[in-house]
Amino acid sequence: MRPLSRRGADPTAQRQNRRPLPDAAGHGGGRRSSEGDRPQQGRTGAPWHFWLVVVMATVYLGWRAVEGVVWLIQWFAGVIG
Repeated sequence: MRPLSRRGADPTAQRQNRRPLPDAAGHGGGRRSSEGDRPQQGRTGAPWHFWLVVVMATVYLGWRAVEGVVWLIQWFAGVIG
């Protein structure tokens, strides 16, 4: 009889459920193109809704900066005048 691990499963069964290790060249079994060792080009870049959030945040922060400049001008005008 083999000794059981702490969880009660056979250690060889646990080893069999692990993901395979990448080979020596560093290629972990991903999708490959017909051109050799280069991986296939999948989706590159961020999705469109990420860029929508970036644009909207930029517009919002830009407007808040304009409001801040206007507030500073009014504050300095009140202090000086």
